Amino acid sequence: MIAWQLFLPAACAMALIPGANQLMGLRNAALGGVRRAVVGLAGRFLAFSLLVALVVMGLGAVLARSALAFELLRWLGVGYLLWLGLSTLWKASSNSTELAHPDNITGAVAFRQEFLTALTNPKALLLFASFLPQFLTPDPPPSRLVPLAAAYVAIEAVAAMLYIGMGRALRREDQQLRVPHRRLDQMAGLGFLGFGGYLAFVHRP
Repeated sequence: MIAWQLFLPAACAMALIPGANQLMGLRNAALGGVRRAVVGLAGRFLAFSLLVALVVMGLGAVLARSALAFELLRWLGVGYLLWLGLSTLWKASSNSTELAHPDNITGAVAFRQEFLTALTNPKALLLFASFLPQFLTPDPPPSRLVPLAAAYVAIEAVAAMLYIGMGRALRREDQQLRVPHRRLDQMAGLGFLGFGGYLAFVHRP
């Protein structure tokens, strides 16, 4: 049995909290448009699907309890976010003419970035291995997690579209940015660095 009355508000709060993937969706929508940002979401949800599969097979709990696995995944996530932040800041400081055109984010790039960010975030693994099972009856079969995970992904999709909508609002009708491209990349780069720094200090529960 699923405690939906407890799960729904908790899942909505969790999905709305700003994070690296939400920031990425906002930036992708601003630079590449809604369609490419939605392609990026497919990468995020593919990563979520893989994590759910690990949990259902029993490997998710093992990884979540393993200090070595958690640390390895955490530092992979930290490294990727720091690289993403530094590379975005480098683009912001570049004098390349590419900065004059907002449509420089392809669907493939958005997909890859969202996928890697979600997959290397140990908090996403803990979400499915530790957070969601709290809303199930004690000792449920692993398959009972699937509808709960699907419900969370649906809520995450709604929250992600809100962030994508905010990114779309940064584009005018002529598809030009309302804010300087350089400024957008500076803010996004600092955001990725901030999330990477935060992840570096997260400890395994």
